[in-house]
Amino acid sequence: MKISYKLVAMIYLAIFNLSAMEQNMNTQLTAKGALSLQSADSNHFSGKAEFIRYPIMPSSGDVAPAIVYFKPNSFTDWHSHSQGQYLIITEGTGRFQQWGKPIQIISKGDVVWIAPNIKHWHGAGELTAMSPAENNQVTWMEKVQIDETPNHVQLDKIQNNQLTSRQLAIIPLAIAVTQGDQDAERTAIEQGLKNGLTVNELKEIISHQFSYIGAPKTLNGMMTLKSLLEHRAEQGMNDPQGELPTELGDVDYYQRGTQKLAALTQRSTQSALFDFAPAIDYAIKAQLFGYQFSRDNLGDVERELTTIGSLVGLGESVNPQLRSHLTLMKNLNLTDHSFNQLLTMVSPKQANNLRMVWMQANNKD
Repeated sequence: MKISYKLVAMIYLAIFNLSAMEQNMNTQLTAKGALSLQSADSNHFSGKAEFIRYPIMPSSGDVAPAIVYFKPNSFTDWHSHSQGQYLIITEGTGRFQQWGKPIQIISKGDVVWIAPNIKHWHGAGELTAMSPAENNQVTWMEKVQIDETPNHVQLDKIQNNQLTSRQLAIIPLAIAVTQGDQDAERTAIEQGLKNGLTVNELKEIISHQFSYIGAPKTLNGMMTLKSLLEHRAEQGMNDPQGELPTELGDVDYYQRGTQKLAALTQRSTQSALFDFAPAIDYAIKAQLFGYQFSRDNLGDVERELTTIGSLVGLGESVNPQLRSHLTLMKNLNLTDHSFNQLLTMVSPKQANNLRMVWMQANNKD
């Protein structure tokens, strides 16, 4: 699985001492046209990288700056610098790792100081600055071998090729909320409670729909849930509350969402649409796949079933998104058998459309 990060720009400052070098106290202008873009040495980089070498900055410890552009999923080999190195990330998101330590995510505004002779690599998928300077000897080492599936991203999958009655109860609930059918929603909530859904899971299901059906319908659905639960409590019904999500503290949800999306879809998270509309990129990765999927009192399968139900309720106009999520569900072990279980939870018209999109997701059309 490949994880691609947004284009990263890092200014590379290679520090070195030239005791015999004369101090040049005059100002110097280097015209833009004199700064040429060059290809990085493919012997020491995985993927494609380009760099611009800037003029030396004379001082008591001279600085050789450069900026290097890494394409998605490009990075250096393991290496070290005899005099150390600064990385200043000016754009995008990348990765850095010191030998023997975990990979760290580096983003726009971060600064990394790498001490002399420390074995490391850096890149990400996009842009960093790297320009070995004379007297700051670079020692190149072996290629970096990266497990592109983040170790902390664990996917909940369909078990034993069978969706449970609890999971199937999500579909009619999501459809009813999407269509604003309060009577159908109340029926689906009561059936869901009978099949093992808890109050907190019901809240998460409807909250998860926000990204697909918008605020008005989601709020209406939540008010219907609240009203029904209060009515049941007045009648003496003790509905199980269920677990609350784990508190994660200070989390980079954009990074977490990028990794979650890559793990779920098993493909690059780069998109021309995301480049065109960065706000959509952030909303999908940070809010949906970052924050919402991090709320672990509802699993990946349940959240995707909520999505499927929402898209079914929206109708055939969102078939491209429905196809994408059915493909994703295949990565969560959705098979023909478990798909046929879904068909029993929708209307005949909805089932016909679902079959057609499922065939497209399986390249059978």
